[in-house]
Amino acid sequence: MARNPAQAETRRRELARMLSDGRQVSTAHAALRFGVSQMTIRRDLEALEQTGLALRSYGGAVAAQRITFEFAFDARRRRRLGDKRRIGAAAATQVQAGQMVFLDTGTTTLEVARALAKSGTPCTVATSSLVVASELWGRGQVELLLLGGRVRRGSPDLAGPVTELMLDRLTADVAFIGSEGVDPRRGSFAGDPESARVAECMAAHARRVVVVADSSKLGAAGAVRYMPTESMDELITDAKADRALVSTLRGRGVTVTLV
Repeated sequence: MARNPAQAETRRRELARMLSDGRQVSTAHAALRFGVSQMTIRRDLEALEQTGLALRSYGGAVAAQRITFEFAFDARRRRRLGDKRRIGAAAATQVQAGQMVFLDTGTTTLEVARALAKSGTPCTVATSSLVVASELWGRGQVELLLLGGRVRRGSPDLAGPVTELMLDRLTADVAFIGSEGVDPRRGSFAGDPESARVAECMAAHARRVVVVADSSKLGAAGAVRYMPTESMDELITDAKADRALVSTLRGRGVTVTLV
């Protein structure tokens, strides 16, 4: 039987509403409710998982927000998602077996986590992001360290003195850090003092620092600088990046990878 895209979209919207109400969706019960096969429901739940709305479990799915605290984060994650996925894939290829990795909070570092999970590379990941942690949780090849600290209001990540103390005890082979703005002359910026401090600690305790940011962040400045240009080892961004800004960064010793 041919699939009806309109019916599938209606069904998925209803499944998403059920999940957002805090209910766990059973594949078997949903199949009976909508009069379709369990395989069809599994495809629906897989599609919702791809968009970040569901987290599949044995026999069904639960709302991803219950685990990842996505809040408005999900809307930001969808912006320029293709660029972020390519950046994440390029970053993940740099991780070697057995390495310790810092992953900052943010929508682009989430794509690094997803690419790293798919790569199968055995490594240890320390993160302050609840979203990144939920993505990597249960991945057999990843030893996951969730940094302690206070859960920030309205943001699915950890910050504060406890987070900084834990980072002070660790050393990473590479840190992948997001950015709210990359100014070729001034450096990389975060959106607020707390997240800037965590990013600064990660950069200070990593042998190699890689900023991951789509090209819309180049030439912009966030609220708080967490790292001067000279401390950036590499920037991974998309191929739409302004060539003059890329040239300036390279002239200041930053490796710029365009994907």
